[in-house]
Amino acid sequence: MAWIRVALLAGVILLLSQLNRWTIFDKLFFVLGGLLVVAFFWSRFALSGLVITRRTLTDRAHVGDLLIEQVELENRSRLAKLWIEVIDHSTLPGHRLSRVVSLGPGATVGWRAKTWCTRRGRFRLGPLVLRASDPFGLFERQLLVPETRELIVYPALVDLTTVRLPAGELPGGSALQKRTPFVTPNVAGVRQYQPGDSFNRIAWSATARTGQLMVKEFELDPSADVWLVLDGDARHHVVAHGVAGAGDTGQRVVGAILDSTEEYAVTITASLARYFLDLNRAVGVVASGGSRVVLPADRGARHLVKVLEMLALFRSDGRAPVQETLLTEQTRFGREAVVIVVTPSTDEAWVKALAELTTRSVRSLAIVIEPSTFGSEASSLLVVSELTALGIPFVLVKYGDDLRRLLALPMGAIAISR
Repeated sequence: MAWIRVALLAGVILLLSQLNRWTIFDKLFFVLGGLLVVAFFWSRFALSGLVITRRTLTDRAHVGDLLIEQVELENRSRLAKLWIEVIDHSTLPGHRLSRVVSLGPGATVGWRAKTWCTRRGRFRLGPLVLRASDPFGLFERQLLVPETRELIVYPALVDLTTVRLPAGELPGGSALQKRTPFVTPNVAGVRQYQPGDSFNRIAWSATARTGQLMVKEFELDPSADVWLVLDGDARHHVVAHGVAGAGDTGQRVVGAILDSTEEYAVTITASLARYFLDLNRAVGVVASGGSRVVLPADRGARHLVKVLEMLALFRSDGRAPVQETLLTEQTRFGREAVVIVVTPSTDEAWVKALAELTTRSVRSLAIVIEPSTFGSEASSLLVVSELTALGIPFVLVKYGDDLRRLLALPMGAIAISR
């Protein structure tokens, strides 16, 4: 540390002044001693009276969104702060909040940090460390501001609202004898109003007839459930290397950074989930990463949030092949259900497992992510040939493809009608 070197120099000068009895050494010793004393007390007050606040508009974002964080540093003391270094220890990639500022007595300084969210996941904003020193840089002080906030970055979403997917026309069935809080075309009956019931469910004709406030009860729409199966087998996922447009930050596709088969698979799964939930379909998700996660089929905006939060933390670090996932979870896929598999696997075994589901009247669609376009030596040529031979509709996704356009035109797609 700098003050130790100055103290050692003062000690050497004091020793020389005693040996040679030179008055100039005495004066120089007192100057250095006084410098150390002034610098020490200056540093003691360097961080006093400082108040820092940080604000963000949201604690949720999507890959490709711009996160803006506002920071204000106020000096409530009567002493000026020559320089204050603000050091941020956030885990959000590319979040540059740190800087050096100076403040006069009672002054306030503020700045903004604008960060593009390039990676999905759960991140920490904060803590902050304030660092200051005396004008000579001899004594350094640090102050920890432990306040932190959690930020969840959801996967990127492709707008599929105007796209007709091959599974866009889903099969119906008999009415399900199961009550639902959602408004559906199937009215099961009426009952007396209870506190908390929505006013748009009031049956006015029954209310006028009985003289009591009555509400409608609904049954589930008989349309088929949609199951999205996301393959997280680490042996088949690759990062884009050695391909045109690939770099440290990846290639910007549909407004978000997608640089691996994992990111493509997650983005496709999230986009399909939103698409079908917007159509008021019941959507279930099976993701086989390090541990298998299953979200039962449900509908509504709240279920979409659950799906996005699960996908935000998904990592393709599993060892279970996708065919094992299909066979294990096949009891969840009812008759006339639609199963959409999203995978970069080049193992034809999963195609046979998907074909077995069709014998139980389960409709299927395969979205195959071509690993060779990401720089891998593996190719999905045999998988595509097997899908074509078995008549299973599929979409072949390559690195850099326009997902919105591609999902509208599946190769070898077979219409799934009512």
